[in-house]
Amino acid sequence: QEQAKPTSKIYPLISDVAANELPNRNLTDLLIQLYKLKVQPMYPALHEPTLDKDIDAVYERGEEASPYQNFVCRMVLAISLQKMDTQYAGLADSYYLAALTYMEPVVRPMDMRTLQCFALMAEYSLLTPTRTAIYYIVGIAVRLAQALGYNEEKTVTRTRVDGKPNFLEMDMRRRLFWCIFVMDCGLAHSLGRPAILATNHEHIDVAWFESCDDKYITPDGVDPTAPRPTLKKWIAIHFFKMRLLQLEIRRKLYQRKRSEPKDDNDTWFHEMDAKLCAWRDAAPNFDEGIGLDKVWFIGRYNTMIVFMYRPSPQVPRPMASSALKCYDACAYNIYMQRGQIKNRNVDLTWVFTQSIFMAINTMLWSLSYVEVRKTHSKADVVQYLDVAMEAIQLASERWPGVASAVQLYQNLIEAILKIYEKDCDVPIAATTPSDFNSPTAYQDALNRSRTTSLATASSNTSVSTPPMDKVPHAQFHQRARRSVDPPPPMPYQSDPPNLQPAAASPLTTPPPPAMPIPPSLSNQSSFETQASQIPAQTFQEPTNFNMSSYNNPLPDYSPELGVWSTAPQPPMVAYATQTSMPTYDAYANPVFDPNSQVYPFPAAINDPTLDPTFMSQYMDFENNGAFGEGLNLDQQQELMQSLETSGMDDIQSMITSTLSAITPKPQQAPH
Repeated sequence: QEQAKPTSKIYPLISDVAANELPNRNLTDLLIQLYKLKVQPMYPALHEPTLDKDIDAVYERGEEASPYQNFVCRMVLAISLQKMDTQYAGLADSYYLAALTYMEPVVRPMDMRTLQCFALMAEYSLLTPTRTAIYYIVGIAVRLAQALGYNEEKTVTRTRVDGKPNFLEMDMRRRLFWCIFVMDCGLAHSLGRPAILATNHEHIDVAWFESCDDKYITPDGVDPTAPRPTLKKWIAIHFFKMRLLQLEIRRKLYQRKRSEPKDDNDTWFHEMDAKLCAWRDAAPNFDEGIGLDKVWFIGRYNTMIVFMYRPSPQVPRPMASSALKCYDACAYNIYMQRGQIKNRNVDLTWVFTQSIFMAINTMLWSLSYVEVRKTHSKADVVQYLDVAMEAIQLASERWPGVASAVQLYQNLIEAILKIYEKDCDVPIAATTPSDFNSPTAYQDALNRSRTTSLATASSNTSVSTPPMDKVPHAQFHQRARRSVDPPPPMPYQSDPPNLQPAAASPLTTPPPPAMPIPPSLSNQSSFETQASQIPAQTFQEPTNFNMSSYNNPLPDYSPELGVWSTAPQPPMVAYATQTSMPTYDAYANPVFDPNSQVYPFPAAINDPTLDPTFMSQYMDFENNGAFGEGLNLDQQQELMQSLETSGMDDIQSMITSTLSAITPKPQQAPH
């Protein structure tokens, strides 16, 4: 009998078909309320009274409602369902697919509503594996926000054609900018990729959005008597400030070599530590049931401590005191994260699972210091790591791919714990980056530290980064100016090339000037020989690089440089005439030959799925996903029936516990 119940079945985490019908109105109202309480405090991308009107329009007019209203309604339902038990993940995915059917007419205008839809898609992608990469969606959203002028206060405060300001639209412009900008900063921080818009808060002059409740914000104005700040807006602004602090740390330690700091005893570390402590102490003491309580903010503070004091390209070998700080921060976070998963008061996003990995990796690194091993016994370390392994197992229910890390970590932990048999330090980072300040791209590749990761190296571009500002910490949190008289800060621009006028043909480029090689690298004869043999105006095609084929070997790893070299690729050469350029057979491969029977379906040639040893990845959704078969129509109906009966009690319980956590608003305002 138990197996016959719909809730006893294991349903797929994705869906094969889009949901054709909406839930009943009572269930929808509960899911909308859940969205307002669980998502809006993190990313207030929607105006709540407007959202209520859009939901009413969809239920009253159906398909006659605008595509935007239908899209928002289904995306909000999908996000709220992802907040519930894992068994409803497939049902959530069906509403995500249903929302995508309205996407084209929503995206076409490329206006503020389009930006809201991109923000909703990014919110959903943070919760579960999707068919669309979140980095791609957020990248488009940042470009659109910049094109609309939302990254500058003078265009945010732009009035209507009749000269009258629309206060609701201005507030939504600020909210959408901060939501998209913070998503971009969060992805850059988590993935190690460069931020698209800016690398420091000094480039942003957009003011914070209104901190009162949405019902007091109308097109005609904002009620001056509205109580402020509301707890939801306070949490959002405080969360956004955390991203700005992360941006400052990343810019100073991870993006390019600077003259200072040379070690973690520099005054910058003390100043930054004070900023982090001030941010932690100013965090709200209570939440509205969304899980962002004081403990959560302390956990994020610990994450920033690890980010600042672990080995970085700027400080490859921190002091023992930094290793002790990292160990204590990771120990706190490991127990906190395991408790958050068990109590279900945190979203199991891929960023959350990544933070578990970061805590384990950093704790294992800290054991290379004998001071850490003397302070913390091997038994204590094993206990913490066992708790971390348990957290990974719990997180694998939502992200099945992370389960494979357990065995890898068990082998790694077993090997690293043998370090307790040694009575001395075991240096991991032995080489520091060059002391050249702001080197050229060529010198930067030569001088980059061996500790520079691929993720960090990707952000080491030729972007001209202004020097650190000297604004005190109090002014860092100051509300941005609303005046539009001063010009906005200049956006990032690439370093202009050092071009010289030439009388030759436009297709002719003078040979590049010889770059001086630092004396510290004079022993790298192999690299010098290779650099000296690069011709100025001739083309030499390496034997192992076939331009007519897409199957070429990956770049080789050069331990002398510590970066991925591009030796297999031909040197960049500008040809004097078009006829002198080498020609290639565009149809040498039948994949690109329009006369071939398999064109344009290259998978028919050497199809990897035909191999009996082929195993699809869990992120591959083209063949019904790797979680098994996707949710079908019958399973959708079963889950919806279960949700409209027993599931509504669960939603109501979540809402009740959330509302009970609301306390009288504190007098302290965000600063």
